[in-house]
Amino acid sequence: MYSLKPILKTLIKQLLLVFLCYQISRVLFFVFNYYAFSDLSVFQFLLLCFYGLRFDAFSIAATNLLYALLFILPFKFHYNKNYQKGLLSLFIFSNAFALALNFIDIAYFPYTQKRTTYDVGGLIFGGQSDFLKLIPHFITEFWYLILLYALVVFGIYKYAVFINKKERVIVLTSNAKNIAIAILVFVIMGALSVLGIRGGLQRAPIVLLDAAAYTTPKFFPLVINTPFAFLKSIELTEIQRLNYYDEATLKKIYSPIHYPSDTGNFKNLNVCVIILESFSKEYTGLSNRKSYTPFLDSLMSVSTVYTNAIANAKTSIDGVPAILSGLPCFLDDKYLNSRYSNNVIESLPSLLKTKGYYSAFFHGGTNGTMNFNSYAQLAGFDLYYGRTEYHNDDDFDGQWGIFDEPFLQQMVKEVNRFKQPFFVSVFTLSSHNPYVVPKQYEGKFDKGTLVIHPTIAYADYALKRFFTEAQKQAWFKNTLFVISADHTGISEDPYYASNIGQHSIPIVFYQQGQTPKKIDYTVQQIDIMPTILEYLHFDKPYYAFGKSMSQYSTQPIIYYTSPNYNIVKDSVIYDVVNNQSTSKYNYQADSAQQHNTIDRDKPNSNLEFFKAYLQTYTNDLIDNKTHYHAK
Repeated sequence: MYSLKPILKTLIKQLLLVFLCYQISRVLFFVFNYYAFSDLSVFQFLLLCFYGLRFDAFSIAATNLLYALLFILPFKFHYNKNYQKGLLSLFIFSNAFALALNFIDIAYFPYTQKRTTYDVGGLIFGGQSDFLKLIPHFITEFWYLILLYALVVFGIYKYAVFINKKERVIVLTSNAKNIAIAILVFVIMGALSVLGIRGGLQRAPIVLLDAAAYTTPKFFPLVINTPFAFLKSIELTEIQRLNYYDEATLKKIYSPIHYPSDTGNFKNLNVCVIILESFSKEYTGLSNRKSYTPFLDSLMSVSTVYTNAIANAKTSIDGVPAILSGLPCFLDDKYLNSRYSNNVIESLPSLLKTKGYYSAFFHGGTNGTMNFNSYAQLAGFDLYYGRTEYHNDDDFDGQWGIFDEPFLQQMVKEVNRFKQPFFVSVFTLSSHNPYVVPKQYEGKFDKGTLVIHPTIAYADYALKRFFTEAQKQAWFKNTLFVISADHTGISEDPYYASNIGQHSIPIVFYQQGQTPKKIDYTVQQIDIMPTILEYLHFDKPYYAFGKSMSQYSTQPIIYYTSPNYNIVKDSVIYDVVNNQSTSKYNYQADSAQQHNTIDRDKPNSNLEFFKAYLQTYTNDLIDNKTHYHAK
């Protein structure tokens, strides 16, 4: 048998190199996304790098366990040429894959504001998005990251080959003592790997929320790494029942059941909900910055506009159910990908069907994208109209689907065939990465400072053309139009790159002839469904987590940015981790959110509501009670 001492020295050197590569990727993550962490000093960042070693140890132990155990076998075949090649391939592949996740997140973070978790795998590989088709575009756009990644992986390969060649070969006698030592070392290596995967000797294994022990939620992405976030989130596919309050107490604090008190006659208005891809408040005139939406700005001047509106999600797959079903997502899986996606839910089309409405969902994307066609069926839409139904790939953008302008023009023609009253919703797509405008419009729109700006301007132009055509139709004057973003887009602005800024969107209600209003109190996407139903004088009980926006409500807004929750009340935002407030910012007075005013000795009065809200959501999801059911 062979001595384990040089073998262990080689292994330790290799794993130390991997630790270094994780830190390099963390530094690059910080540098390329500096806009989101600009208030962090160099010393504070270095401290987070140190704390991050615990999370790096998890990822490195998890991805190198098999390699380490095979590498320390002190037998003759350890130095066999083919065995060495196999070990080297395993070492390079395991760490190249893990580091690839880190490097991908350097570019992906601006879109999600968090490390990538397991649910993204469902979107990419589950056939629910066109992500794989976008790979050539991403390669072109982020070539420099690919080059840096390739250099890091090549460095690992060269170093591993170099130190393997330097390893001294020491032959030992196969006696009882040396065999016992070899077995002991093997057991210790396995135990150390398990310890790394557990994250230490604490009672429970390390989880995403453990980052809260070292920093505030804003800086979680710097402490953890993407392989850690990805692997740990796999465990979170099943939610656990909550029991903060008994049923009687719970109903006194919060109930999602709406019992309409309005005795007015039901309005048989048509309803058209327009969901604009990535339309941040920042891009519009509401931001008091440069606007890329001249038409939407003009429409808002004759509409009811909610100037302080919050998106409940950072992805389209969660934003659409929030708007149309009043359903937030507090899951680490996306709701439409989760084990609860077949639950009975109530939505605007299903509720309005009881009033004789015909309904249709329009989305120019490839049918099946984001499971929207399945959601449309679940939500009660009579018709799903996508790229397949459009029947003309001359207008295909080459990536996602049909360009917004021709698709919205076709939508008007389709709606003309519907019997009134109808409920229709359309979700645009052109202002999505890779941010392509039709060739005939290249150079027509303001380039701005971000790649998304010309496509926002194009989508706004498409919206203008839609309204121009719709105004000619007999149904227009009898239609309520509601406009919202599905979520926000990328930003380089310090405020709009912050947590609250990354959830700030426009919400607009327009009906021809209405008196325009600007409403400044805080509202959210899931309030859209109750507001529409109240506007129509809907007279049946229903289930929704939102509230009507017609009047100011003391109910705080809650949204989830894994692994922490956020509570927004008026001009204040709280981060909540493990049911405790960790920070409090007045985001209007302190737009950079640099002054944490939390008083840990003073309880947050919103936490009682938060726990009741979360318990209701969780238990109703488990029990399939996300709908009104008469007792």
